[in-house]
Amino acid sequence: MFEQDARQEYVYDRCARDLVLSTLEGFNATVFAFGQTGAGKTYTMLGTETQPGIMFQTLKALFDRSNAIEQDKSAGKEYKVSLSYLEVYNELIRDLLTPSSDYLDLREDPIKGPTVSGISEISVDSPEHVMRLFQQGNKRRTQEPTAA
Repeated sequence: MFEQDARQEYVYDRCARDLVLSTLEGFNATVFAFGQTGAGKTYTMLGTETQPGIMFQTLKALFDRSNAIEQDKSAGKEYKVSLSYLEVYNELIRDLLTPSSDYLDLREDPIKGPTVSGISEISVDSPEHVMRLFQQGNKRRTQEPTAA
């Protein structure tokens, strides 16, 4: 938990910075924000243009670092970054990056583990590209009012 006036960079440094290197080494990582309605989760994750949140800062670090590693030919590494965006609402799964309203199935793949059958996977090349797709997907989200 952070103070109300904690700067975005401070929160990113404490929550997500180390996850970028782990991800580039093949590990999965998740940043999960939770709390009451109005507590600042969206601001912390998305931020603003002048104060980018954890999401953009992490993406920028991921692309910057992966590009730097690829430039070092002795490392012999190449990265592919792709994006899927789904919604689980009332136990139903929807792909937020395709206009179809069909629900998708959760399956168990013997190699990958749990996978969503039929989910789109879009190659991305920059944090800005990811954020554009994120905004596009947000327009398809199910939104219900709360009593808060």
